[in-house]
Amino acid sequence: MKQLLNDKKTILADISLIFVALFWGSNFVIIKQALDIIHPFTYIGIRFLIAFLLLAPFFWKRLARASLRTYLDGCLIGLFLFGGFAFQTVGLLYTTPANSGFITNISVIIVPFLYFLATRRSPGLWAYLGGMLAASGLYLLSASDVAGPGMGDLLTLICAFLFAAHLVTVGIFVQRSDAMVLAVTQIAFTGAVSMAAALLFEPTAIMFQQPPAIWAAIFYAVVFCTIGAFVTQTYAQRYTPATHASLILSLEAAFAGLFSFIFWNEVFTAPKLVGALLILAGIMTAELRPAWAAKLSTRRVLLARRGIPPAE
Repeated sequence: MKQLLNDKKTILADISLIFVALFWGSNFVIIKQALDIIHPFTYIGIRFLIAFLLLAPFFWKRLARASLRTYLDGCLIGLFLFGGFAFQTVGLLYTTPANSGFITNISVIIVPFLYFLATRRSPGLWAYLGGMLAASGLYLLSASDVAGPGMGDLLTLICAFLFAAHLVTVGIFVQRSDAMVLAVTQIAFTGAVSMAAALLFEPTAIMFQQPPAIWAAIFYAVVFCTIGAFVTQTYAQRYTPATHASLILSLEAAFAGLFSFIFWNEVFTAPKLVGALLILAGIMTAELRPAWAAKLSTRRVLLARRGIPPAE
């Protein structure tokens, strides 16, 4: 009975993460259009500070009871989150929504390698093979005819490493700290640091004097891509491992490509299409094959305990 309940929680967690990927994928096109008007750090700062102000009143009792360690955990998660969004948003100034989506999701392959740095346990042959496929796909997807990958694609690649670190730290800290306090703290940290960067590097006179279309884009990001997404992700990772979560969230790339094609009229040339497919193949190779092997191994153990020979 307990196992059945855990399975249901895992299924619900996986379904919720699919919706997170959908909203994140759609937001690449929205951000790309918004950046024609609003500066990157101003956009991130306003987005995350509004999200914090909407969340905090509902959870102030839990925030007041939280330990210093929980807040430090949330700030470290927030540091990786800020870095990821900073490089991703600035990178979007120089690349397409679909490129940004696919390159960002190389973080799925990076996750097991970061675990290797933390645990000294090799991610395995399939992770290395997946990384090679994704690297080849990245080159085809983002290389120009002459110069190779552009600045926007390289900035987005840095964001992929930072988002991978974010996934790993969430997976570790959510096991020992209040998930909601972590979610609120990382959102507050990202908003505060982004606004500080906006005050330092971007014009401040028109910071809050944005046209209605920009506010619509910000509130879509606040409600669906920030509050809804990060609260959902933080809770979902209680019931599904970081590598599993990162695989599901990689659907963000497919949604980004779809929305970019529909709403931004992005044309996929043959090399770009092959590159996107190689990145997806690398993600699947790195994540699905080990998961299938582990499930098969578990099944063989259970059959052996029952005295049933495995089917060849």
